[in-house]
Amino acid sequence: MEPVDLFYSYAHEDEKLRDELDGHLALLRRKGVIRPWHDRSIVAGQKWDEAIDAQLSTADLILLLVSMDFLNSDYIWGKELASAVARAERGDASVVPVLLRAVDIEGAPFAHLQGLPTDLRPVTSWPNRDEAWTDVAKGIRRAVEAIQQRWVSAAPAAAAAPRSSDFGATSASVAASAAEDDSWALEAAAPEGTGDAAARKHEEPDSLVRRMMAGFTNELAVAARIRGAPAMDGAEAEDTALALIDMPEQKRLLWVDDKPESNAHEIAALAKLQVEVVTAHSTEEALMRLDADTEGFDLVLSDWSRPEALEGQPSAALRLLRALASRPRRPPLIVYHGEFDDARRTARRDMLLRAGALGEAVAPGELLALVKTALQAR
Repeated sequence: MEPVDLFYSYAHEDEKLRDELDGHLALLRRKGVIRPWHDRSIVAGQKWDEAIDAQLSTADLILLLVSMDFLNSDYIWGKELASAVARAERGDASVVPVLLRAVDIEGAPFAHLQGLPTDLRPVTSWPNRDEAWTDVAKGIRRAVEAIQQRWVSAAPAAAAAPRSSDFGATSASVAASAAEDDSWALEAAAPEGTGDAAARKHEEPDSLVRRMMAGFTNELAVAARIRGAPAMDGAEAEDTALALIDMPEQKRLLWVDDKPESNAHEIAALAKLQVEVVTAHSTEEALMRLDADTEGFDLVLSDWSRPEALEGQPSAALRLLRALASRPRRPPLIVYHGEFDDARRTARRDMLLRAGALGEAVAPGELLALVKTALQAR
């Protein structure tokens, strides 16, 4: 399926934040799902206002990156915002506000539109901004899926006709960029293990994906230093990152630990790659989330011990494993603990494997290698 054309409407004061979001959406572009555009894509010789109008009038998805600077921009308010809202009202484009910074949007012409992040919590207010962007990217992914579903439901004649966005390129460089993105779409659509799809596994990642991989590796290195554990080998970290990046669906993890702040860098590493992590502080909270969450989880991570009733089990992790065994939806479980003594660690591992755990890890690199294996098997 052809990529969804995405248009960024933003104030130049927020360019750094736009770049961050663009980096987190690189996975969707890599998979051929979106074709993003912003005014920094305008090349020498183009008339900037005509280029913006052409892209804005044909985009399938328009992101409004909202801040005080956005609201104070006369050009955005009079041109981009007016056009975006009009297209949303006609139903020929999806418009999603993304709240970058805290600002009062009551009375704004887009205030009635469903915005991001969840509960309109400003991106810059999140303790870990990568987690904020993961939440935003998840919402954008859903918007893209809704657009594609509308395309599928459209009349065959309309689907066969050229899309208006095909005529939006106004320079050879823009056309070349579109052709490059279309090649990603063809690769993503090809059956796994054949032709271009197989070749993509060995293709050099682009700069945005490289930046995500570097952030992933850096977070793991910091986590290893904190735990006094060996760092993950650079080549292995890169292979792990690429494997998680190229998974067909966004993955969700439930991490059970009474001190989730102890895992902050491991969680940040996963967020760099758009793996969503939901935390729970106890076995009871974890079971409630597993039972109530309609999206489900692909994997559960747990610490070894927590201050809670053990119900005859040697540890909280084993109590959680026993409780999971009786549930119809039972994601695999990995235990992340701090027992580095070889003999005691081996004893724990044996207990966990007998109880049905997928595995255990004490170092961040070990943990992420197990996470990759578990998610690849899903």
